[in-house]
Amino acid sequence: MITRPTTDVLIGDCCRELIDAILPGLTDETLKLRLIMAETVLRNAAVRAAHEIAWMSEETAALLAYAGQVAARHGGEPLDAALAAARAHPADSLHLGDVTDRYEQAGRAFAAALAAAQEAGAADLVAAARELLRDRIATEKQIMATYAVVGH
Repeated sequence: MITRPTTDVLIGDCCRELIDAILPGLTDETLKLRLIMAETVLRNAAVRAAHEIAWMSEETAALLAYAGQVAARHGGEPLDAALAAARAHPADSLHLGDVTDRYEQAGRAFAAALAAAQEAGAADLVAAARELLRDRIATEKQIMATYAVVGH
């Protein structure tokens, strides 16, 4: 009996079934490779499912804070409109679609803010944007770290 039926646990159980029960029964090397590749994608989806709402919510807050900081110093219509669009989405919803929509709008506000910071020659704000991008890459590396070398 599954006592914790979260998406990541369910996907993990499917991955174990693929590797422990199905893979040993395959004789075709191409099918083995395809199964291992599919299992790897599923394992990464499990990691993402377990954390993506939190990751997107945290990154959204950081992107909007950055955009607000730039707007306070170098605001203009494109940035103000992008911020308003992002803030129009419900910040308290935990539904994936709502979180994703707000995250997308926050990304647009960030892009508008970075453009405004670059246009203004605000080196400190451009450096802060680089740090936010480094954080995003670090999160993606957390997900990608679960990839295994195929065939090993």
